[in-house]
Order: sequence, then structure tokens, then C-alpha cells
Amino acid sequence: MKKIKLAAFALITSCTAAFAQSPIAAIEGEYKLTSSTTVPASKWGYNKAHISIRKLDERHAVILLSCEWKDEPKARCDDYYFAQWRDEGLYLQDMNTDGFFRMYFDPAARIFTVIWRGADRKGSVRRDVYGPANGAPEDAALARRLKRAEKSYVHPDNVRAFGTHDRWKYEANRIEFQNTTL
Repeated sequence: MKKIKLAAFALITSCTAAFAQSPIAAIEGEYKLTSSTTVPASKWGYNKAHISIRKLDERHAVILLSCEWKDEPKARCDDYYFAQWRDEGLYLQDMNTDGFFRMYFDPAARIFTVIWRGADRKGSVRRDVYGPANGAPEDAALARRLKRAEKSYVHPDNVRAFGTHDRWKYEANRIEFQNTTL
């Protein structure tokens, strides 16, 4: 029991130290979907999903998403977002992030929660929760979709059309850190 307490203390200390240095270091890593629920209940959600967060430089990270839809498992399901550390906060890119979703991160538990707002008449809200993963996804479809997301954010056509991540605007939305006081 004493070893478990020491291991838990070491984990909390390392997460707190990483957060104190840089929120990018605190969120960097691999995360797998633990739950995807929708209110009102529907098939608008994921069967499985994976988030990979990678540091680009001292101020920027890329968030890669690979997923499988409940209602259409064979459909394309991947995306990427950029985050920027500034003004004591970790802001998400402004393009495609305004009112549609919010991200929350608990550094002590290393849990990501993403709240999505639907554009349907029911006003659906989906809550996806991600916990720590031990590396890249083992599922072949998720691994392939993660590679596609990785190629998309550096693809010359995307860079030419949207610019590099350091030229994007990061003002309207941010990753909210939860339970940062221990």
C-alpha cells in the first residue's frame, strides 16, 4: 500500500511540475476514449477514438484526433487542432472551434473531456472523455486515421491555404484546466 501511495504522489508531483513549466508539457501524450454520451440520447458519438497531443515548439501543440462514429463506422473520422500557450492560458485555434466544442483537462488524473454542441433541432450535446493511453492506438482503423490527421496538418496545400500554426489566431476558445490545486 505504501508503494502505491508513493507512486501516486510521484505522478501528482510530476503532473504539477509539468503544468508549472508549461501547459503544453502537461497535456502532451496519448489518450484513448473512455466514454461518449449524448443528451438527448442518440447515435451521434464515437464507438472508439484516440487523441494524440504533440508539442510543436515552446508555445504550440497539435491535437490529432482519430475516431469511429457509432452510426457510420466506415466513414472518415479524423481531425487536427492547434493550441497556443499565451497570457497564462492554452488557447485553441479560432478556425472551427468557436461555439461548437470546449475542451477541459484534469492534469492530476490526465483526463481530457470534450463537450460538443450539435447543430440539430434537438440541441444535442455530446460529452467525450479520454483517459491516458499507452502509445498509439492498437486498432488498425484508428491508427490509419491518426496517420491521415498527422499528414493533413503538415500537407503543403493546407499550409498554403491556412498558413502555419504560428500565424493562426488563438483568441476565442481555450483548454480549461480542472483541479489544478492539489
